[in-house]
Amino acid sequence: MVHITLFMKKDVKKPEFSSHNCTACWKCVDACPEKAIIRVGFLWHRHAKPLYYRCIGCNRCVAACPHGCFREKD
Repeated sequence: MVHITLFMKKDVKKPEFSSHNCTACWKCVDACPEKAIIRVGFLWHRHAKPLYYRCIGCNRCVAACPHGCFREKD
């Protein structure tokens, strides 16, 4: 049996995400160099979802999202 432990860097400021305005344009998915944002879709409901354990805090998603779903933490 193999155990894999994922470590999150605590000193990295990861952006906050709100799916309320997400239109599933996927610009944030394409902008992320670490593939830390995935596409979620079920029937007619679609939105992006950040995987914070992969996030390096580059905030490219903040710049890429035209609807303001991502924002930098204070």
